[in-house]
Amino acid sequence: MKSKVALSTYCKVITFALVILLIVGIVSCSDNGNKLLTLVFISIALIGFSLFYFPTAVETTGNAFIIHRFLKSKTIPYSSISSADTCIPSAGGIRLCGSGGFLGYWGYFNDIIIGTYFGYYGNRNQCILIKLKNGRQYVVSCEEQIKMIHSINDHLLVNS
Repeated sequence: MKSKVALSTYCKVITFALVILLIVGIVSCSDNGNKLLTLVFISIALIGFSLFYFPTAVETTGNAFIIHRFLKSKTIPYSSISSADTCIPSAGGIRLCGSGGFLGYWGYFNDIIIGTYFGYYGNRNQCILIKLKNGRQYVVSCEEQIKMIHSINDHLLVNS
C-alpha cells in the first residue's frame, strides 16, 4: 500500500513565503556580487537540504516500511518495528533540529507525550507513530493513515 503525504495549509504558506522571500532577496542583491553569491549559495543549500528530507509518500511492501522522500527514500524493515499507531504531535513540542513547516515537518522533535522522535510529516492530523524495537521513534503522515496503520500491523503479524 502506498499513500501520499499531504502538506497542511500552514506548511504550504510557509514554503511559499520563504521561497518568495529568497527570490526577493536574490533580486534585490543583484547589483552586489558578494551578497548575491552568498544568498544564492544559502538558498541552494537550504532548498537542497530540505528536499533531501521532504516526505512525499509512505509505503508498505512485503518486507519493509518505506518513507519516500523527495531525493532519497528511507527503508525500515518490519523486523525492527515494534508497533504503529495514530498520534497527534503537540504544537508545543520542541524542534531540536529540522523544519517546522518548510516543505513539511522533518527532523528531530521532543514532545511531552510522544517523547523524542524523528518526524517526516506534512499534516499533524494525519500522523502515525512508528516505534522501533531499539527505542527509536518515527512520526510520519499520509492521506490514508488508518489504512496504512492496518497495513503495517498486518505485516508485523505476518513477519513475527
